[in-house]
Amino acid sequence: MIVAYISGASKDEESVGVGEPIAVGVSSEVLQWELMLREEMRKQQLPEEYLPLVMALIMQESGGHGPDVMQSSESAGLPVNTLRPAESIYYGIKHFKSVLAMAGVKNASDMENIKLMLQSYNFGTGFINYAKQNGGGYTKELAIQFSRLQASKLGWPSYGDIDYVEHVLRYYTVANEIGGLSGGAANPIAKKATEIALQQQGKPYIWGATGPLGFDCSGLVIYAFTMAGHPINGRPTTSTMLSGTAQFKAIQKSQLKVGDLILFKLTSARVSHVGIYLGDGKMVNAETDQAPLGQQIRTVQVFGSSYWEPRIVGYSRVQ
Repeated sequence: MIVAYISGASKDEESVGVGEPIAVGVSSEVLQWELMLREEMRKQQLPEEYLPLVMALIMQESGGHGPDVMQSSESAGLPVNTLRPAESIYYGIKHFKSVLAMAGVKNASDMENIKLMLQSYNFGTGFINYAKQNGGGYTKELAIQFSRLQASKLGWPSYGDIDYVEHVLRYYTVANEIGGLSGGAANPIAKKATEIALQQQGKPYIWGATGPLGFDCSGLVIYAFTMAGHPINGRPTTSTMLSGTAQFKAIQKSQLKVGDLILFKLTSARVSHVGIYLGDGKMVNAETDQAPLGQQIRTVQVFGSSYWEPRIVGYSRVQ
C-alpha cells in the first residue's frame, strides 16, 4: 500500500490510489519521525496503512516536537514529558495498536471505529466499554458524557479532550473522500484548490487576509482557487465575494461535489461564512481567531453537526 502525505512542505499525492489514507497538513516536525515510526510499527507488526493516522495523532499530540512526541509518558505511568522520542514512539505505538484492536478497527478506512479508537486513545480504553454499553460506537455526546462522569469521579474540573476525534481527523482523510482522484471533484481546478486549502491548516485566521500567511473564510477560497490557476475576484466579505462576480453558480445539495462551496449564515448578513467541501460530509474552512492556532483553519464535520448543518443557506460551484 502507498502511504501519502500532504504537508506544508508541498509533498504531492500523485501516486495515491483511491481509498488510501492520507495525512493532510502535517508539519515537517512530524514528518521527521517517519523512519523511526515505520521501524517501530514493523517491530510491533502494526500495518503500514496506519502510518498517516499515527502521524495525524502526533500532529495533535505534540506537533512533532520532542521529547515525548506521542505524549506517551502518562500511559507508561510516568510524569508528563518524561520519555525521549524513541521511547515515546515505542509506548505510543504499543498503546495505539492495543486501542485499535479493542475498538475493532478493520482497516485504515474504517472511519466509524477509528473515531472510537481515537477518543479511547485520549480517554483510555474504559471509553470503549462505555460506548459499547451505550449504543455500540462513538458519538460526540457519549464522549461528553464519559468526560463528565470521569471528571466527577476523580474530582477533576475536566477529563480528557472531548474534541479529540475532530482534532486528529483534521489531519487525516482517505483518498476517495477528497474525490477528485476518482472523478468525485467538481472539476480538476476544484480538486487542486481543495488540496491547496488543506495545506493551509494550522495557519492563523486573519480577517480580510487572502494568504499565504493567514486567511479569513473567503480569503481561503480566493487563495486556493487562485493558486490552482483560477483567480477569483471580490472582497472583502463572503457575501460581496459571491455577489461581485459571475464566477459562482448556485447548486443543490444533491449536486455537491468535492471543491464546491458550502455557504452559511452565522451573522445578520444573508451569507457570512464559506467552507470548501471535502466529501464525506466535511469541509475545510478558515473559522475563527478565537481558537488556538491549530484550530483556526481546520477540517470540520458539517452534515450531522448540530452547529454547522442548521446554518447552511446554500451551495455554490466555482466556474
